This record gives sequence, C-alpha cells and structure tokens, in this order.
Amino acid sequence: MDIVLIGSGNVATVIGRKSVAAGHRILQVYSRNESHANLLATRLGTVSTSYISTIERKADLTLLALRDEALVPFVKDLGVTSSILAHTAGAVSIGILSSSAEKYGVLYPLQSLRKEIEKMTPLTMLVDGRGPGVKELLKKFASSVSDIVVEADDETRLKYHVTATIVNNFTNHLFAAAASFCEKENISFTVLQPLMEETVMRLRNMSPAQVQTGPALRNDLITLQKHRDILQSYPSLLNFYELFTNEIQKSALSVPR
Repeated sequence: MDIVLIGSGNVATVIGRKSVAAGHRILQVYSRNESHANLLATRLGTVSTSYISTIERKADLTLLALRDEALVPFVKDLGVTSSILAHTAGAVSIGILSSSAEKYGVLYPLQSLRKEIEKMTPLTMLVDGRGPGVKELLKKFASSVSDIVVEADDETRLKYHVTATIVNNFTNHLFAAAASFCEKENISFTVLQPLMEETVMRLRNMSPAQVQTGPALRNDLITLQKHRDILQSYPSLLNFYELFTNEIQKSALSVPR
C-alpha cells in the first residue's frame, strides 16, 4: 500500500518502520514539528511536510498516529480525502473520521511502543472499518505489520484499552514504586527481574488466579505484619500493599483451589 503517515512519535515511527519492512511505501510523513517530520521521513526514505494543505490525499491509506486529543481538530482541518483514513487510538470512536472520508477505520496497536527501541516488537493490532471492503483491506494491511490481528468495534476496543492500561501502565507503576524502594533501601531491583519475568511467562499456560502466590493468599499474618512494619516509612507503597493484600484475600475466598 501507499501510505501517508500523520505523526512522528512512537506509534508513527514503529508502524512506519514495520510498513517499510513489509514492503509498503510511505509516500509522505506529516508532523507539525518540521524537524521531527524530516527526521522520520529520512529514516523511512520518503518526503515530509509540516503543512496540512500539502498532505497527499490520494494515497491508499492515510494513517493518523496522533494523540487522542489531537485527532478531532486534525480531521476537521484535513477536510476530505479520497484515501482510506484510519486512526490508531484505543479510546476514540471510529465515527470521528466519517466527515473526511467515505472509507475509514481504526488500526490500534495493542502494545507499548517506543521509537528509540531498534528491535521490532511483536504486535497485536485491533482493526475496524467502514465502507466497501475497508475492513478486509485494513485487516490485510494489519496482518503484514503485526503478529496478531483482532477485529474490534468501538466498545470492544475500549474494553481492551482499559485492560491494557491495567496490565501495562498500572503494573509498571508498581515496578517503579518497588524500584524506588530498592534504591532507598540499598538493595538491587535487578535481582527481582527473573521473578517478574517468570510470573509473566507462567501466564502463557495458566490463568492469573492459578499463579497467584504470597503471604496474602496464605493469610500469613506474621509475615504480613513484618511487611507492614518495614513499609511504615513509605506510606504510598504501604497503601498499595494494603489494597492489594485485601483484594487478594477477597479473591482467594471466591476462587476454588
């Protein structure tokens, strides 16, 4: 496909790289920041623009890899395009594109993407489309740049988005809190990494409820109190500890073992 890439951040960079690797052609990169547009265009072997009026409107696909809050204003400024118009947002309706294109859709990468990471990350893509043949075309494109393709309407995509926030953003915040504790207590966060990796690997074959362990699950009151004692100087971490201890104990009562 011939693609116009709107945006120059993490999502635009990674999908742009994967598109080129899959044999697609990036016709143009647009970004309000001229230097960012030039940088990504050079990397993808194409041209750039920072003016909406000069965006190519006859590409096979115009992909809007923008922040959620920037999508509606951009679509309004873009006007009508004859290409398939698709955005990459998890929590934004497909309907915002209907005023600018007869054929439009969503290509939402269910992955945390970082443009500075050179290794190509395995990718799951959630796809939706409106217009004759659009959904199938977008699914075919998604299959060329991602490992798993799932058809998902607005409601389904939003459900995946909120659960992705829980398993990724919330979990990483706990990692950050633990890393801060380790640094202040002069112990190594790196020592914990094999434990974290093993827990995630187990989830490939077992449910989260099945792999749950720890003193809260065992109702080990002595250990729980020792943990509370050492966390007295870390009120935010202690709050997390109490919350998750209570939730694990409640869950343990409802899950047969």
